[in-house]
Amino acid sequence: MSNLAEEVRIWNTPIVGSYVLWRFTRGYTDHHPEGRPPILLLHFLASAILTNKRLSDPVTNIRKDLASYARSFIDKKDIDLLLSIQDRVNKTRSYTLSSIDLAIQHGLLFLNSEDACLYPKILSGKPSRGMTPKQSVKSLGNKAETLGKWFSAHSVSQVATLLKVVL
Repeated sequence: MSNLAEEVRIWNTPIVGSYVLWRFTRGYTDHHPEGRPPILLLHFLASAILTNKRLSDPVTNIRKDLASYARSFIDKKDIDLLLSIQDRVNKTRSYTLSSIDLAIQHGLLFLNSEDACLYPKILSGKPSRGMTPKQSVKSLGNKAETLGKWFSAHSVSQVATLLKVVL
């Protein structure tokens, strides 16, 4: 199956996006020095990265941080791909909003309108048999959690600078 067909197959529903953004939010909150949740804007960046195989492939626990992630594109002489994140944020905006909306409706995320942060629900048990995500979705969730951890080490302006985007 081609990369584009695989992306369409996985990302054709905001349900997957809801799960992945919940994992991103958990990763961010769990690793933030003060335990703070991410602001809403960071979810648009995460979604833009995680919905593209070429942008999400370098998101691994082997990398140390977000700066290492950004440098990987420069080292591979693939800076255009890094610069495409801004355009992807715009293209995935509707999908990201639908994913956030679905996650809020189902209680995975909670929006605090006073600080514009999304708070994750802490699940207290394992999913029942037959309700666990497929391995490909679980793998994306792991990447999302890693990305959340990386984002939590920086301010919003530092994240934007490292990823060469304007928020």
